[in-house]
Amino acid sequence: MSGVAHIHQAELSPSKEDIAVRFAGIVTLLGSYRLVDPDDEVGIEVLVGSDIDGRTVQLPVTYRAEEISPEHTLTEMTHSVLGRRWVSNALGDPVAVAQFIRTILEGDDGATRSDGVPAVLNLRGSGTEDKVEVRDVELREVTRQRALGTVNIDGRVRSFELRLPHLLRRRNTTGVDANTPRLHLIGWLPSMPEKQRVVAELSIRA
Repeated sequence: MSGVAHIHQAELSPSKEDIAVRFAGIVTLLGSYRLVDPDDEVGIEVLVGSDIDGRTVQLPVTYRAEEISPEHTLTEMTHSVLGRRWVSNALGDPVAVAQFIRTILEGDDGATRSDGVPAVLNLRGSGTEDKVEVRDVELREVTRQRALGTVNIDGRVRSFELRLPHLLRRRNTTGVDANTPRLHLIGWLPSMPEKQRVVAELSIRA
C-alpha cells in the first residue's frame, strides 16, 4: 500500500479543472490518482481526463509550499487551508520521481485518499521487490513526459529513465508487447480491470 493521501476540503484558485485544461488539454477531468511523500511535505497527484478528441490523457503534478524550480513550475495556487502553493511538473520533482520508481519496483499500488474519494484508476507496479530504499534522485533531463537521471536504490547509484506518457494507451495483455518495458505501472478503471493502460514506464541501468 502506497499510504494515505491527506485531503483537505478547500477552495483552490486556479482549480484543478483550470490547470488540467491549460497544461494538458483536458476538457473533461475524470479524477486523479495519487502517491504519497513519506515526509508528508509534497502532494503527488496525476490528473486524468479526456481531451477534445475523446482520448484519455494525464497530467502529473506536485504541490509544494515553496517553489522547487522555476523551470518546472506550472502555476501558483491559492489553497484556502494550506495557503500559497506551487504546482510543478511532477517529473521535475525528485520526491515524486522517487515515489514512482519505488511504486514500480515494489509492485505497489496507489494511495488511498483520506476523504474516501476513490482514485480514478487502480494502480499496480510490475516489480517484484519486497522493499526498496529509493533516495538521492538527481535529475539530468526533464520534459513533461520523461525524466532522466540517477537514483540511489538500496545503496547503489543507478541510471534511470522514467516516462509518464501524456496519452494513456491500452496495454497488450494477450502476448508480448514490444512497446511495454518490463518495468511499468499500469492503471485501470475499477469497473473495467480488463482494460489496462500503461501510466508509467521505467528503465534502470547500472
